[in-house]
Amino acid sequence: MNAVLTFQGFTESSRQRTGAEDLYFSVIRQFASRSTTTYQPQPWTADVKTLAAQIARQGIRNVAIVSYSHGQSAAVDFSKAAYSLGITVDLWLACDPVYRPAWLPRWNWMQPLAFRALTKTARIKVPHNIRRVTGVRQDISWPAGHDLTPTSPATYVEDLIKLPYSHTTIDHAPEWFSLVKTELASWITPPIASPA
Repeated sequence: MNAVLTFQGFTESSRQRTGAEDLYFSVIRQFASRSTTTYQPQPWTADVKTLAAQIARQGIRNVAIVSYSHGQSAAVDFSKAAYSLGITVDLWLACDPVYRPAWLPRWNWMQPLAFRALTKTARIKVPHNIRRVTGVRQDISWPAGHDLTPTSPATYVEDLIKLPYSHTTIDHAPEWFSLVKTELASWITPPIASPA
C-alpha cells in the first residue's frame, strides 16, 4: 500500500481556494486506487505524529509527500515520525520550500522567531529516511525557496527547477502540476527496464 500526502503553505487553509487544493483535485486525486491512498491537503500545522500513526495502522509502508512553502516543515516532521513506525518516504515533491527552524513548533503565532526564512543562507535538512527529493523554486520574491541538504548519502536531492513565478503564484504553476503528475505516475507504476 502507498499513500500520497499534501502539506499546504503558511497562509493556505481549507477556507479558501489554494494551489495545493487545485493540485490535489486536478492531479493527485487521480492516482487514488486500491493500492494508493491520497489524503486531502493538510495544513502545515497538522498533527503529523497522529497522521503517521494512522497511516501505519492502515498497513501503508510507502509514502510520497507533496509540499508547498512552510509545508516543508510538516513534511520533515512527518518523515521523522514515520521512520519510527517503519514507514518509508520514497519521494518528496517540494514547491518553493521555505526554511523553518526544526526546534520551532509549527504554530502560526511563533512565526516571528522564524526570521531566517527571509534570508538566503538558511538550509533545510532532509531527514535520512527520505529517499529522493525533487521540485521547483523561485528567487524573484520573498520568501524564496531554500536549498535542501541531505543528512544521509542514501538520500538523493535533485536541484530544484527554477521557475519565473512569485512565491504566491508558483504553487499554481502548470510546470509544477506537470512535474507532480509525472513523478507520481513514475513512483506508483515504475517503468520496466527493457531487456538488453
